[in-house]
Amino acid sequence: MANSSTKKSMKNTTKKKRNYFFFHFVKITGSPAALWMRPKVYSMGNTRPKDVKGGAMIVANHTSFFDPIFGFIVFWRRKMHCVASKDLYNTKFKNFFFTKVGCIQVDKNNFSMNCFHEVKEVLDDNKIVMIFPEGQLNLEQEEMLGFKSGAILMAHRANKPIIPMYIIKGKKWYNRWVAVMGDPIDVRALCGPIPTIASMEKASEFLRETENKLKNYYLQGEYEKK
Repeated sequence: MANSSTKKSMKNTTKKKRNYFFFHFVKITGSPAALWMRPKVYSMGNTRPKDVKGGAMIVANHTSFFDPIFGFIVFWRRKMHCVASKDLYNTKFKNFFFTKVGCIQVDKNNFSMNCFHEVKEVLDDNKIVMIFPEGQLNLEQEEMLGFKSGAILMAHRANKPIIPMYIIKGKKWYNRWVAVMGDPIDVRALCGPIPTIASMEKASEFLRETENKLKNYYLQGEYEKK
């Protein structure tokens, strides 16, 4: 009986084996998108995409359905997973596609620990996870919506840094998109070894303020002074 319980426990803690064949296939066949968006990347600090090593959580604003694609292009040389709303998995094809390209499903109305554990597993495996803490599309772009604290909690649990990135899409279809990056944020330095609701809310607001600083850094032309 004990052996059976041990085997069951080991089975539950076994890491999910990930196959990136379809991920690379889509990346290669979709490479024209990289030419279309032709991302310009600026850094408010010292961090560029090539400097992001190991597991990290990319946190960005969300103004377009193309934002995840843009993230994949910015971090072209890395294996990236993106947290995607359950609403996008509403057909068999979409469910197949989003699952195969490595998206991690989240139910915004009923958060499941499955998402939490899968994100942590990917971060522990030294991959990148992209998440949009506004929780929905913000088409106005004037002011960022309030940030949900899920990103803070998952990064804290995995003990991986958060890399803030602000996306500015082109006004016309032929305009290049822009990514403004900030330096890594140590979540445990913000929340302490054991996070509380208050500390996570404070960290979420700090992250939101950082995103706004990235936006202003670009809009005010500060990057031109570097």
